[in-house]
Amino acid sequence: MHESTRVLRQALVDQGLDLREQAADEWQGEIPLPADLARFYRKIGPHDCTLETAGNPFFIPSLSRLWKLQAGYRWHGVSGERLMDWHDDWLVVADQGGDPFIFEISSGKVLHDRHGAGGWQPSPVFSGLEQMIACLACFDAVWASAGDDIFLDDDSVNPAHRERLIDALQPLLGERSAAQALAEEFDW
Repeated sequence: MHESTRVLRQALVDQGLDLREQAADEWQGEIPLPADLARFYRKIGPHDCTLETAGNPFFIPSLSRLWKLQAGYRWHGVSGERLMDWHDDWLVVADQGGDPFIFEISSGKVLHDRHGAGGWQPSPVFSGLEQMIACLACFDAVWASAGDDIFLDDDSVNPAHRERLIDALQPLLGERSAAQALAEEFDW
């Protein structure tokens, strides 16, 4: 295992995330499991991880449940009919209250979009799966450590905790402006 992956995995375990090595044969999908996803679940292994944040929590399913998460995006959740505005190159790898984090198979990037806008026009938000889980875990860690002090009286996130989040995200994203934009995207 690459040293940076080992360090990330240990940090996530220390934070309390349920991580388990998951073999490619746990994949239930109707398409071949992309190599980057197979590696992510084998080396990092999120197992139905819920990460708290302002608003709905982030959710990253286990590999065995990942294909089921495609319902409502790739196909109609009731009829099973394939939805035409969903690209073959996309797999939902996490969500926040129905807003999908989309793994773009061809690029390895993770895109994000809000549901209910009448069509999908996701934008890149993470360079890859490891950056995604590391950043989402930052939201969870700041949320957990803030306690009742997370919100102000007007229900906005306390600026002190927003700054702590940005400080934690900056090394992962490279630029402070990128960390600020990500915090803003998820209502911090």
